[in-house]
Amino acid sequence: MNMQDLVTWIGAASGSASLVTLVYLSIQVRQNNLLMRAGARQAQVETDQDHIRKFIEYPDIAASFASAGPITEEARIRLNFWIVASLRAREYEWLQYTSGALDEATWASYRQLIPFVLGTPRARRYWALCAGFFNPAFVRVVEAMIDGQPLTGYWTALAAAD
Repeated sequence: MNMQDLVTWIGAASGSASLVTLVYLSIQVRQNNLLMRAGARQAQVETDQDHIRKFIEYPDIAASFASAGPITEEARIRLNFWIVASLRAREYEWLQYTSGALDEATWASYRQLIPFVLGTPRARRYWALCAGFFNPAFVRVVEAMIDGQPLTGYWTALAAAD
């Protein structure tokens, strides 16, 4: 084997090593992306569970949704900011979806809560007051989802379930 053959073999080995390194790095990047998405979804689930726990901890939030009559100032504030918190979580998920970090099926499951959260006349009035706190493009998405849509029958059905 002469010097030229040795140089050729070293060049081929170097190229192969570079290819193996690139394949390895691409696998690592893919696994890291999957791990980051899983972490983000876990955080979203925990946020939703926290919102549900607020209904348990403060039943007046649910009662305020269901009631057409007057509510206390404390209940009004609690409900208003529960709506803001819930929609802020949906806005985060929408931002993740629009940036490509959340797939369409997952976004579709999360966005189903928007008409529920804004499913009573009181909730829609509160939304009108706080919509300016949100990304304008997200506000347009929400408005399109609730515009002309019926209110939720959940609270009536819940009361009748006894």
